[in-house]
Amino acid sequence: MMTTTTTILKPDQDDREYHVFTLENQLQVLLISDKNVDKSSAALDVNVGHLCDPDDVAGLAHFCEHLLFMGTEKYPVENEYSQFLSSHNGSSNAFTSGDHTNYYFDINSDYLEPILDRFAQFFVCPLFLESCTDREMHAVDSEHKKNIQSDSWRGYQLLKDLSSPNHPFNKFGTGNLETLKDIPLSKGLDIRKVLLEFHAKYYSANIMKLVILGKESIEQLKAWTIEKFSAIENKNIEVPSFPGHPFSDIELEQKILIKPVKESRNLSLFFPCKDHRKDYKVHPLQYISHLVGHEGPGSILSLLKLKGWAQALSAGVSGYGAAGFEFFKITIEMSEVGLGFMDDIVVIVFQYINMIRSLGAVSWIYKECRKINAITFKFKEKSAPSSYTSLLAGNLHIYPPEDILSGPYLMGKFDPEVINKCFDYFDVDKFQMCVQSSAVDPVGWKKAAWYGTEYSVESIGDNLKTRLRSLEPNPDLAIPEENTFIPEIFDVDQVKVEPPVVSPSIIRDTALLRLWHKKDDTFLVPKAYVCFEIKTPLAYENVRYCVLTRLYTELLKDCLAEFSYFAEVAGFSYSLENSTDGILLTAHGCNDKLLTLIKKIVQKMNTFPITESTFKRVKESLKRKMKNWFQESPHSHAMYFISLVTQEKLFTNQQKLEVIDEFTLSDVKEFYRHLLDQFCMEALVHGNVTKAEAIELTDAIITEFKTRPLPTKPLETRIYKLPPGTNIIYQKDVFNPKNVNSAIEFCVQIGSIANVKNRTYLTLISQIGQEPAFDQLRTKEQLGYMVYSGVRKQCEMISYRVIIQSERDPMFLESRIEAFLDTLLTLLINISDEKYKSHQQSLVTKLLEKHKNLYQESSRLWSHVASRYYDFEQNLTDASEIPKISKSDLIEFFKENLSMSSPTRKKVSVQMKSQIQQPMSDIDIESTSLIQKAATLLDDTDLEYFKQTLELSSVPNSIYPVDHWIK
Repeated sequence: MMTTTTTILKPDQDDREYHVFTLENQLQVLLISDKNVDKSSAALDVNVGHLCDPDDVAGLAHFCEHLLFMGTEKYPVENEYSQFLSSHNGSSNAFTSGDHTNYYFDINSDYLEPILDRFAQFFVCPLFLESCTDREMHAVDSEHKKNIQSDSWRGYQLLKDLSSPNHPFNKFGTGNLETLKDIPLSKGLDIRKVLLEFHAKYYSANIMKLVILGKESIEQLKAWTIEKFSAIENKNIEVPSFPGHPFSDIELEQKILIKPVKESRNLSLFFPCKDHRKDYKVHPLQYISHLVGHEGPGSILSLLKLKGWAQALSAGVSGYGAAGFEFFKITIEMSEVGLGFMDDIVVIVFQYINMIRSLGAVSWIYKECRKINAITFKFKEKSAPSSYTSLLAGNLHIYPPEDILSGPYLMGKFDPEVINKCFDYFDVDKFQMCVQSSAVDPVGWKKAAWYGTEYSVESIGDNLKTRLRSLEPNPDLAIPEENTFIPEIFDVDQVKVEPPVVSPSIIRDTALLRLWHKKDDTFLVPKAYVCFEIKTPLAYENVRYCVLTRLYTELLKDCLAEFSYFAEVAGFSYSLENSTDGILLTAHGCNDKLLTLIKKIVQKMNTFPITESTFKRVKESLKRKMKNWFQESPHSHAMYFISLVTQEKLFTNQQKLEVIDEFTLSDVKEFYRHLLDQFCMEALVHGNVTKAEAIELTDAIITEFKTRPLPTKPLETRIYKLPPGTNIIYQKDVFNPKNVNSAIEFCVQIGSIANVKNRTYLTLISQIGQEPAFDQLRTKEQLGYMVYSGVRKQCEMISYRVIIQSERDPMFLESRIEAFLDTLLTLLINISDEKYKSHQQSLVTKLLEKHKNLYQESSRLWSHVASRYYDFEQNLTDASEIPKISKSDLIEFFKENLSMSSPTRKKVSVQMKSQIQQPMSDIDIESTSLIQKAATLLDDTDLEYFKQTLELSSVPNSIYPVDHWIK
């Protein structure tokens, strides 16, 4: 007997129809009908995760997630699902957490029914093919090794390792080759049999939640759901729960010292607490995190900054918990000075907690939080379909159907009793203290099993215990002031334009300012997006000026923190960054108070009220960020160095580190006056803002700066054009000597991005090749977990690229990419007309995909403004050209531009090689030798000389005379 619920509280802007019902097999389903959607989606969440892994096989739930998609009885071809998605502008993914495994996809809305049939079969009759088992073990192992040098992963697993061994939180959730193969084999276990038993035990319809979003009616979606998902077996199992807490008395009042990979000084306090998700009407822990994590005057962070002890603070529910337990986590990024005052910092944290505990839950603070959450929900816009369905599928386990949308947002009646009871979690003898510091000497420390993390466990110390038990009130701490940034005016001009205007207009064009404006005609929300690019060649004239500009923007953000945090709490966001062209200021939020925020930022930019102690703290933090760049993943370094090879001007972190120490506060104060003395500005104002309001805002900014226009137009960054026949390999060692992964970005330059043929032909090749690249290089050859192929867009240049991160030698990876390109050419030659047209249509659909919210449209508009081509209709142009590309012409384009045998191909690759050598077979050595002989190898010495021989691209120019956009 199916049960049904239909009344769901929605945001004002939500025009979709929702329907919740339960199938006879007890699978609860949320259907969403949106007649305007151009991309459909579905997600299924199983209420089981790695906390249910058997003790002998760590990572089994994660392994199950990987192997589930490798074919079904009805659709036995292992990559049939991914091929179908790729052919119809679709994608899929999945993740495993402590008590959830979540599977989701999106696709062109015309193809929801056939993909639902394929998706459902994974939960009805998966094959778990023996031929795929070993491959997917290696995929899990590669995923784990990708994270081994990540401090966040290392810290998370150490928290688990040091929790009570009697609680399932203690488990290693990701798994690796040792836990999935070696250990089971040593115990005589058949891993596939164990996996089938796990699936048979836990994959039951009654602990699953399904969400489907489509353009069809609720009746049609419901019919498909009944037809396709009713066959999932209901085993009537109990939802797994995890009584007790991972922290017993033994784990409390401990200090865990950790040697991190990156240079960092983080102090974290973990407080064991219950799972309060069912208290969503009150959000008691959100109320406490709002106060503890505040950054305004009187806050913990404000005081720590004043003392020079900390740079940042975060507080709230950790997200590490599961059904029955959670952690409240407070993390403080300490300064070098602050490291010597850790106990004092902990005392200040508890002084603040004692203060708000003694006050009890404060009605006006709660009501302020409630008001902000209500505004956020009221004007909540649509988001990407797959992220939406994935989130809702998980939330169906938490909230009743009527609150499935509003539950995470809306707060009910003020209930001080529920909030005050949560203060009991913050007793001075009920926490664990964790210190990540690169300054410690780990001699004699232990090494964690799965990540090799060096750590030591000790008591927090009698002195700190004594101080915490005799706390005095701190007069420098106070609760926040009332938030004046909470919007009050929500008037919107409710006039839609059909079809919506595609391009913004230039409403002011002078030597000092080019102002673009577009009144929102689609989403009709009281929000706006503004972007101001202050262009000055001084900002990137040399490495010294580059670092001085960065110091200036970092100091400004720190100076603005107490003020801007109120805006952030009220739903606003802003960004202030330096670039090769100058300084970029963006802001987004309700238009009612957005202009106030922008004006305040600009005022601080001009007055720059920075103290010496603030300068030292921020400079130290920036220097640490520069150093930590060298510990990032190898594939991110490969991507960076391709930009270094091909971009006209790009200063390295090493160059910046060589000059940063010499700068004083006086240097920055002197420099910023010159920086802002002359510039030109390009701006975009988009949303619920009139032309008059946009002009008023920019006039206020110009008046504040009192600047002069540049005497000449600044030159845009250009790209080096590789000559025909180029075959360059730039080799570098991976900076982190302990990282087992190597990486490559293989990049083939095609030509000007303004050229329609270059764009459309290459994008179509990328569309056709994306799934085969993943299937061949990752799934079948198991080169690495991180495999990507697609288009690289740079100023005035479009290229094709393949990125792989792997334990294999990067020269071998290069040989496999070349082999794949040969395979891709064969695929293009043999592809059927029907399949070819399907890929064309998929790409057209992707290009014409509607924006889901105001921010997405704003981002598109600004990308075209920033490109200097002002090609706002580029997607429409390309969509009209894609169907005209014949298969034969595409093959000739491929042969000329991408085939290794082409004498005109222009290829450069960056190979980041791990310092941990991996053995290669004779066949691998032979194949890499051929690749190496055909290429020119560059090192750091050769690179600059090589770049001097290259021609630079032209500067981007508007596709029409600028007058075309002046209104």
